[in-house]
Amino acid sequence: MHKIITVLLLFFLLSACSDESVHIVYPSNTSPEIEEEIKHHDSVKGFQSVTDNNNVLVAIDIKRMSRFNKEKIEKKITKELEKKFPEKEVLVTGDLKVKWEIEKIIDQKLKSEKLTKSIEDIKSLSKEET
Repeated sequence: MHKIITVLLLFFLLSACSDESVHIVYPSNTSPEIEEEIKHHDSVKGFQSVTDNNNVLVAIDIKRMSRFNKEKIEKKITKELEKKFPEKEVLVTGDLKVKWEIEKIIDQKLKSEKLTKSIEDIKSLSKEET
């Protein structure tokens, strides 16, 4: 009986450590320049983005083992996107609350003034420390 329990626990432990590459969440309605830059990073498994006339907001999903380098990944992607969009203010974050807010904007399909206001709210939200 003890051997069976040990084998079952070992099986569950190994199945919990499965490969994450199956879960790709790249959106299909994003700018091709943003998608191209983010797909080059192996540590990013997906993203959500919103752009307007002055801003580019990108919320990235970082793979589990790469979370230790979250700030480095964010800075690297930010620099690359700033080169692509020099006239816009770029914000790249791995924060879930920002990702949720971007998803709300995408679901509501906001336009012009409401979109700009929502982006400013998200930028202020990203500056909050929890």
